[in-house]
Amino acid sequence: MFSSTRLRACVCAGVASALLLSGTAKAEIFLLKKDKPNDWEVSTNGRVDSYLNWIGGQSVNTVATGNLVDPSNPAAIDRYTLVGPQIQIRGNPVPSAAMANATNDKDLSTFRIRGGFASTILAFNVYKQVLPDVKLTIKLALWAGIQNGIGGQNYRQFNDAASVDFREQYIDLSGSWGAVWGGRRIGLYNRGGMRMNWFLIHQHGVGHPCDVDSTAAATCGHTGVGSMFPSRHAQLGYATPNLAGFQLSLAALDPAMIDTSWNRTILPRFEGELVFRKEMTERPVGKDEVNVWANGLTQMIGRVGESPRNLPDPGVPADSVRSVWGVGGGAWARFVGFGIGATGWYGRGLGTAWALGNTAIDNTGQLRTHFGYLGAVNYRLSNWEIAASYGSTNVKETNWDALRENPLKLSVIKEVRGIGYKLAYHMAPVVFSIDGMILRYHWHRGEVQNANTVSGGMLAEW
Repeated sequence: MFSSTRLRACVCAGVASALLLSGTAKAEIFLLKKDKPNDWEVSTNGRVDSYLNWIGGQSVNTVATGNLVDPSNPAAIDRYTLVGPQIQIRGNPVPSAAMANATNDKDLSTFRIRGGFASTILAFNVYKQVLPDVKLTIKLALWAGIQNGIGGQNYRQFNDAASVDFREQYIDLSGSWGAVWGGRRIGLYNRGGMRMNWFLIHQHGVGHPCDVDSTAAATCGHTGVGSMFPSRHAQLGYATPNLAGFQLSLAALDPAMIDTSWNRTILPRFEGELVFRKEMTERPVGKDEVNVWANGLTQMIGRVGESPRNLPDPGVPADSVRSVWGVGGGAWARFVGFGIGATGWYGRGLGTAWALGNTAIDNTGQLRTHFGYLGAVNYRLSNWEIAASYGSTNVKETNWDALRENPLKLSVIKEVRGIGYKLAYHMAPVVFSIDGMILRYHWHRGEVQNANTVSGGMLAEW
């Protein structure tokens, strides 16, 4: 018989957050607790946060152009077209005079009030022991931004609604034999790196705001600045049992397209992750633990039409197929309140923020090489927490990108780097924090953009 009127708080043994781990969150409130072994259980967890966010420095100009192609010619007006990154500081430039200049107006200083790296989350967890060695878990989670979205007028209106994202919806069957899952949940490629970013610095705060006018249900943390976002995808997967701290997870995921030219998907995308985790002493400021991981991704992508040959452009046949791939790994640990970690990734056809992005491939069908790395340190003493981080995302030019005769005159992003910092005060279940990021963007034709972002606010989670 169900006891639906009883409301119990249950603090789980793990330190998994609702943001990044696909299993039980670190704290749940049970709405329905079982009386018999085979009864259903239902719980909820989530968070709400709000931050005042200042963004200053430089914005990308409104026409996304870079340096002059021929700076030696005083009358020259031909400029390089900026390619990438996926996530950048863009929007709200301050005009330098009474007449706007779409190319040169790049100064920026603006405030937003927005949610954080994870904004509002409302999650429901449903459990049932269906067989002695088979436990069913169903996870449903809605994410929402607190700032107004941009409606059909393509600008932020007074009464526009917030963005809502049905971000997690999956079933999981687990037992001594491992676990299988299906539905929409976090990917495996760089899941470990994103968890490190979360636990060591951006569990509280904004980090990179994604852009000036972002209306998304979450900001970016270190995504695009050293960290590759695993995102959430439709998938089917299997994880081995935990063997002395080791666990291997493999999944087939719904394939993604790169753009309207590379838009033929052939097979699912395949991702895998091997992790080692060891938990040790429980302390008032958190559990001592060690986490190590390695991961990989591969997907085939093709075309449905040709790109005609037009010298010096060699063209791309309609039946062309490319194999996008990536590898990565890292480690982080916490001892007596001190946390430290590092992660890196490398591959071809990836992107600056997530795989198969807008810098994945050039116009001749050559996959661009991408790599990135992120390091973070964290210290928690009583109710106070301080953290710092450094991340760098890099793109290598192809021969076509660098060709002087390239008629497209492109300047591909070369590096995005950032220094992050955070100071937080814990008053459980509320956390007050100030965080920021010093950003530098550098393109292959020498263009440079510098920007800063600082945020302060609070969150509450259950």
